[in-house]
Amino acid sequence: MPRAGVFHQLFYHFIWATKNREAFLTPTVEARLFPYIGSKCKELKYVLYAVNGAENHIHVLIALTPSMLVADAAKNLKGASSHYINKVSGLGETLYWQDGYGVVTIRKAEIPRVVEYIKNQKEHHRVRTLVDFLERAEE
Repeated sequence: MPRAGVFHQLFYHFIWATKNREAFLTPTVEARLFPYIGSKCKELKYVLYAVNGAENHIHVLIALTPSMLVADAAKNLKGASSHYINKVSGLGETLYWQDGYGVVTIRKAEIPRVVEYIKNQKEHHRVRTLVDFLERAEE
């Protein structure tokens, strides 16, 4: 909820990988996972700009308020999404996330470019037009 007298523009590009970089993110899993992350962001009052990934990692671009912790956002989205796929979705699929995540801050002016980058993940990986710092899930 916006607070009176507090101006902020806090945009975060997260990336996290599947456990052991295994190809858990099949089209079937993605079709349920990405909308679920959208609904979870809405529930947690995160502003979601984009979510997409490749078979072994995911990108999420969100805005947070100053009172929201970056580490909590990653923990909440990773934990809830794997629980949803493994226990609730009924897909019979398994999804485990690797420990840790990568996160970078971006300027508001960069949102359209980063959204396009996230939307075109599969193509970037297919033709190897990757932006290194936007692909790092670990140090």
